[in-house]
Amino acid sequence: HADIKEQLDALVFPGFVSASGSERLADIERYLQAIERRLEKLPVDPNRDRLHVLTLQKLQGAYQELLGKWPKHLPLSSEAREIRWMLEELRVSFFAQTLGTRYPISEKRVQQALSSIKP
Repeated sequence: HADIKEQLDALVFPGFVSASGSERLADIERYLQAIERRLEKLPVDPNRDRLHVLTLQKLQGAYQELLGKWPKHLPLSSEAREIRWMLEELRVSFFAQTLGTRYPISEKRVQQALSSIKP
């Protein structure tokens, strides 16, 4: 439940429309639907959920490390910003596959994106 709360806090906050951009609103709605589906499935197989969370935490940690290395005087590249959304798409893939993702996504694709970006 802590992971879900963190995800919600990162998705919906004062000013999230301006911060995310109006083109992401439909995606954010799908991410919120995915959270609902995840909560429905959680009691059925909590171990599967936990394994997915561990994968997400590893990837999120690598993304945070990338952001920490980014030069403060340079704006974040669009490729680096997209990784944040790739992680959300991966959540949909893990927890609510029937909702579909914006594009093909996997743990490997996120890792490749992370390793291709140099600050």
